[in-house]
Amino acid sequence: MKILILSDLAPPYIGGGETYVTKLSTGLVNEGHEVHWLTSRIPDTSADEILDGVIIHRAPILFQSKYLFPGRHSFGLTSLIKGIKLARQCDVVQINTLVPGLSGWMIAKYANRPSLLFCHEFFNTMWHKIGQNFFEKYLYPITENLTCKAPYDWFACPSEYSKKTITNYGVPENKVTVIPHGIDTDFFDTANRNLKSFGLEDAPTFGYFGRLMVKTAAHSKNLITLLKAAKLVVESIPNARLLLAGIGYNELEPYVKEMELEKNVVYAGKLPTEDTPSFLKACDVVVCPAISDGFCFLLGEAGASGVATVATNMGAHTERIAHNKTGILTSAEPKNFAENIVKLLNDKSLREEYGRNARDFMTKFTWKKSIDKHVELYNNLIEQKQHK
Repeated sequence: MKILILSDLAPPYIGGGETYVTKLSTGLVNEGHEVHWLTSRIPDTSADEILDGVIIHRAPILFQSKYLFPGRHSFGLTSLIKGIKLARQCDVVQINTLVPGLSGWMIAKYANRPSLLFCHEFFNTMWHKIGQNFFEKYLYPITENLTCKAPYDWFACPSEYSKKTITNYGVPENKVTVIPHGIDTDFFDTANRNLKSFGLEDAPTFGYFGRLMVKTAAHSKNLITLLKAAKLVVESIPNARLLLAGIGYNELEPYVKEMELEKNVVYAGKLPTEDTPSFLKACDVVVCPAISDGFCFLLGEAGASGVATVATNMGAHTERIAHNKTGILTSAEPKNFAENIVKLLNDKSLREEYGRNARDFMTKFTWKKSIDKHVELYNNLIEQKQHK
């Protein structure tokens, strides 16, 4: 089978969506399928390359020097011609929202190929709260609505929460398939706890790994609340450390200084993928303050590492944490968030119990299961198209 996947972001930029497409596409290749990944061309990348067997094609974008905004938003336009040519060589087209949502459907339509929209989550009116400019606050909800109104052959998503964000726009429930992502439990069980590698003494440590920006739509990660909670944690446990890793710390650092948390916040850098297990194992507790998450790899990977978690009871967190068994779900209010972090930091026996349970819980999320469900869906769509 030949599959075309459209996604405006791709390695070397890595977030949850890019992790998903990378794991999916390489898994498909390993099973004998041919995968073409059409994405936008960022600085210092070639127009075409092969990465672990996946054929990557890059379409030029406008405003390349401002890649995340507004550059990536031109991908929907610049990918059309190349996308149609590639789609005609493939059997099925998968589009990953939001940027190529409408153009991806057009590509599949004009190439006469079955179309699948994979959506991690739609924010809907939440954009009014987390959007950082007029475009994000008011045009993104319209774009989401139009994308859901496009006559895709099928929709897919990684959680029941993300399914709800799709059906809220009017997509029939029986036209949406939930396919959870996989978690590589063996990979995340490889590291040992080593605080020295992150410049930490043996102090109570809670950590967060992900985008650290606060001036873009990453505002949904709710990191200011995390810092407010950290301030309260330090009041209870003065030597506690908040260990952070990911891109965009330059945006968060002024708030760290404003709250006088410089001595208690340790930034470990961007961190390559291979260092993620070591980072997670360095934490006594992994936290996720996000107000929306379509899947949340962080909680899954922390669980696979045998580390207890504290997260807001929002988004797909309720599907990634078994409350009071693998971790704690709490409100997004800083005081409640902090109290639950302190509870686990002060109770080694409880957090170790949660960690063991979390490791067992995450074994049901495998990439083999996820990829098999994708292939089954692709085959169904191809068969339906042939009988039209």
